[in-house]
Amino acid sequence: MTISLCKHGFPLQPPLGSVLRPGDCEGCGITFADYQAELARQAEQVRLATAHDGCCEFCAKAARVFQFQRDDMPWDETDPPVRWLCPHCWSDAQTAVEETGFADLEDAFLNATDNQLVRFVFGGAR
Repeated sequence: MTISLCKHGFPLQPPLGSVLRPGDCEGCGITFADYQAELARQAEQVRLATAHDGCCEFCAKAARVFQFQRDDMPWDETDPPVRWLCPHCWSDAQTAVEETGFADLEDAFLNATDNQLVRFVFGGAR
């Protein structure tokens, strides 16, 4: 794999690109889709490299646990906490974040509006 030290700047104005479809990097020429795929691949490598036998923080089962950390949100003053979750709970937490923006009840309770909290609790999320 080629290592790139490019800072990656994707044009967002026509004719080179748009907000919904950024153009190729002005420095190295990588497409925005390839850049996103590379970031996802790197995140997966970190998740697999840091996995270990332990206790899931959600279900308390002894199992192989994987690192879970939701993306930064505007209300975060520090990085979101790293949770160690079994594959089932990791999947549930990722689905909850995609649907609601919150990984668990504590996160929703501390940061959600009243309507978001109600949707989180009654939407079947963890």
